[in-house]
Amino acid sequence: MDSHDDPYYVFREDLLSKLDIVEDSLKRYEDIVKNTDTSVNRAQVKDEKKQLKRHIKNAEATLHDVQTTVRMVDKNRTKFENIDNEELLNRKKFIDICKHRINQARDGMNSQGIKTKMLKDQRALTKRRLGLANTQSVEDNEEDNFIENGHASAQLMIEQQEETLDELDGAVVRVSHMAENIHEELGHQNKMLDELQDDLQNAEEQLGLVMGKLSKILKTKNKCHLGTIVILSVIVVVLFFLVIYT
Repeated sequence: MDSHDDPYYVFREDLLSKLDIVEDSLKRYEDIVKNTDTSVNRAQVKDEKKQLKRHIKNAEATLHDVQTTVRMVDKNRTKFENIDNEELLNRKKFIDICKHRINQARDGMNSQGIKTKMLKDQRALTKRRLGLANTQSVEDNEEDNFIENGHASAQLMIEQQEETLDELDGAVVRVSHMAENIHEELGHQNKMLDELQDDLQNAEEQLGLVMGKLSKILKTKNKCHLGTIVILSVIVVVLFFLVIYT
């Protein structure tokens, strides 16, 4: 099999391209978190994270396609004799490398450094809102820090829950679209079955008429009648095939 005809190479190039997109998106997300106030710049942070998640899912889908081609070769070695064991091993190694890159991107998106920076920004926002002064006693500072940490952590949990709800909402919408498509397809198939049933009934009526005429004609030895029998027999065969293949 030529490399141009091998689906592995098609999916491989597509996967490499998508992995580059994932890593570029991760870098943009990290830059936004590190270089901006995430407590104020929430919309941009949220949108960039959402895009990063989408890019990761796209890469995972293409990785699954690559894995499918490799499994097919691995299970049918006699059918793919042009792909030797070394090439098959290289393809499996490529899959492992791509898995590692995807896992790195997912871990980077939720790294401790990202969480610490976002918590720090949220604490600073809480402090500004509470109007806490810098000239306070140690006891007051400890109490304020406790309040800040609790409020900031609660706010981050709320934001994470909102992200989860957004993802669930998207999943519900996708399932709803699938259900609508299935319903529409079932309606189309039911319509086709009804039309087929009508065609069969019409054919049955026509065949009944033909058989009735044949039963009358078969009682005679007239050549014209016999010729009519032959013609009617051909009509029966034609009607039969029309019903079956249309």
